[in-house]
Amino acid sequence: MMHIKLLPALYRRKTTVSKTYPFIWLLIILLSAASLTAGAQQITGTVVDTSGNPLPFATIKFINSKQGLVADLNGRFSFAATKEKESFEVSYLNYEPQKVEALAGKTGLNIILRPLPSQLTAVIVTSTSNKLRRILQAAVENRSQHNPDNYTWYRCHIYYKMVADILIPDSVIKKDTSKESIRFQKIMDEQHMLVNETYSTRTWQRPAKLQEDILATRMSGFKHPITSLVTNVLPFHSYNDFINLNGKDYKSPLSRGLFQHFSYRLSDELLQGSDTVWVINFAPKKLADGLQGTLFIHSSGYAISNLSAHRIDSTTRRNIGIEQQYKQVDGKWFPHQLNYHIKWQLAMLGSGTLSMKGNSEIDSLSFVPLASYKFDRAHTARLAPTAHLTEDSTWKELRPVELQPKEARTFVVMDSISKEKNFDWMIRLTEKLVENKLPAKMFDINLPRIYSYNQYEQSRFGFGMQTNEKILKWASIGGWGGYGVGDKTWKYGGFGEVYLDRYKEFMISGSYYKDLRDPGRIQLHNELDKNYLRMFLMNRVDMVEGWNASVTKKLGYLTATITGTKENIQPQYPYQFVENNTAHNRFYVKELSLTLRYAFGETTAPVFGRYYSSGSKYPVLYSRITRGIIENSNITYTQAIGAIKWEKNINRWGKENFLLLAGASFSKHQLPISKLFAGNGFLSEVRSIYVFGGMQTMRPYDYYSDRFINFYWMHNLPNALFKAKLTRAFSTAPTPAIGHNVLWGTMKNPQLHAGVEFSVPDNAYHESGLMLNQLLRLKMMGMFYMSLNAGYFYHWTPTISATNGRLVFGIGAEF
Repeated sequence: MMHIKLLPALYRRKTTVSKTYPFIWLLIILLSAASLTAGAQQITGTVVDTSGNPLPFATIKFINSKQGLVADLNGRFSFAATKEKESFEVSYLNYEPQKVEALAGKTGLNIILRPLPSQLTAVIVTSTSNKLRRILQAAVENRSQHNPDNYTWYRCHIYYKMVADILIPDSVIKKDTSKESIRFQKIMDEQHMLVNETYSTRTWQRPAKLQEDILATRMSGFKHPITSLVTNVLPFHSYNDFINLNGKDYKSPLSRGLFQHFSYRLSDELLQGSDTVWVINFAPKKLADGLQGTLFIHSSGYAISNLSAHRIDSTTRRNIGIEQQYKQVDGKWFPHQLNYHIKWQLAMLGSGTLSMKGNSEIDSLSFVPLASYKFDRAHTARLAPTAHLTEDSTWKELRPVELQPKEARTFVVMDSISKEKNFDWMIRLTEKLVENKLPAKMFDINLPRIYSYNQYEQSRFGFGMQTNEKILKWASIGGWGGYGVGDKTWKYGGFGEVYLDRYKEFMISGSYYKDLRDPGRIQLHNELDKNYLRMFLMNRVDMVEGWNASVTKKLGYLTATITGTKENIQPQYPYQFVENNTAHNRFYVKELSLTLRYAFGETTAPVFGRYYSSGSKYPVLYSRITRGIIENSNITYTQAIGAIKWEKNINRWGKENFLLLAGASFSKHQLPISKLFAGNGFLSEVRSIYVFGGMQTMRPYDYYSDRFINFYWMHNLPNALFKAKLTRAFSTAPTPAIGHNVLWGTMKNPQLHAGVEFSVPDNAYHESGLMLNQLLRLKMMGMFYMSLNAGYFYHWTPTISATNGRLVFGIGAEF
């Protein structure tokens, strides 16, 4: 032992032994104690359920003691035995606790817990104990100091692995004895359906700079990665008021005003040395659409040490959940392991269930800024060009734990099958479908050009195609044509694009077109314009023949486009624009425009070879300034349009939607109606289709102005009034929302416009409404809900439409 080896060296010293004797023996005793502790026999094991699945964060508590520990994300535990036989109790929420006795040195224990007959929501009760309230309130008060988003800087490595399977019940397997079923089941027993690995470096700097450099990535069966931003899949921490899962915000069990939304129970209290870990069960209160699970609060700073939470949707038969483990590094709490799981019984799989499990492990954490580091604000996730070419030997060094045999076999088998069957065509097909295209060898068919409908043309049938990367990767040319059944007129056009970077974010384009346009509609950005609805409502049109050329470049959070246009505009309705005693019904226009979009703190991720936005928690800004001339009237003008859009989930209040638009024309002369600003009305002759960002009681061409301000607000309450399952496919969960929209505008000389009827909103047009979202929900293939939303909007000022109030209907989709 260590102290025996030190003895001869101590006695060879020339100092006086008698004087140093007490100190020598004290040192020997301390070293002996340390060596005995280091050499203590370990007891290790894993806590699993009856199916062999690990139970993360199971609690292990020693009998007749408050001392204990928490298993890790994989249900594993290890502790040093202090006596020959240890007795402890293993417990887990919704499972029967089990008492265990193990001899010192016993390893590989497999502790199986059986589920209780009732669920958490049936057994948990609201606790009003002062102790529990103090613990939770202290944890909420200390959130900001533990929130990684509030750290000035951090940098870490993340290893991420996702495994997907199709689970078929044993009862179905026994009944289906076909060769295909037996062969499929054999494959699933020997390997997984899909395995994906990613290794990246994550760098953060306050307030909103985030960079994830993907150094290595691979997916079984595919040569190139589909997407690689780990934090698009699972939340990085749980210190905000909301936890985003599967694109939906759920209340955090440590949100402000937590007792309004959750019931809590202090189920255990573990001592770990001088620290305490409180184990707290939580569940959403009635009608709240929230998470349930277990929260572990550590007495050191009242920080989260572990979190296990899930959400079960019995209608879509989906269970989605997360597990998070935190550790202290340099005195700061930080995520260490992040897991998620989805179990989804899909109609397309019969009785099968799609199972997806992902886990990530974080290491190499540093809080010291790198002075020379540069963030790429345009590309949150930077994919290294050789990331998909990483060798097996490198992967072995990057993985914290070696792949399981079944996982390793998945890569070998699926890569072999992919090479034979050419799975990459699926990636190419999906990549094109995301862009509303269908690949056909060297060309892409533009799907929206095949059919469309509007009130003027009625049905339009057509076709459009363009060259793809099989001819040229850096350029594309194409054309389109369409015929309207209602107006019996052909529309057509052609275009060309040149791409100056690999992601098509720096592009030069030009086009010729002869097509319809509704006069005065504001076209600022696709995120605001709702073109699909505008096309449906279009019943007053201009025939526009023109040429344009543009340059688009993404610069960090800013995207800029410069466009030059030359157009011949001819109204297809009895309109006369009277200028200097001359009537005009055709306009030759030249314009030069600069369009900007700025989204501070926006995150983006590469999906199918293109970068797509993952959103921003800050307002998004839009603007366009145009300098133009109407040549046949010799009218010059400048137009400026701007917008601010913001969506925000506000704790204890609900989700807010704000949209503010404003525009102004600067000219010595009045402009024709085609160049004015039309009110954004979404009301047809008989009904109004609700989409946020439109006036619900206003028809598309009721109001025009040359200066305007338009504000939209909708507040969505957080909880449903009630929930009920109507049939196997239909359910209801009416969730109230209230809104108010206002339009104000002016016009210098409205009398110059003859042949059309319209008003100017110079007294301000106000409308208020009440919506019931998810009034009726239809389960689609077990994957998502299609919902019917209905409400009533009333406008408060005189109008040229027939009535002041309107029933409105909307369609929504929710995964």
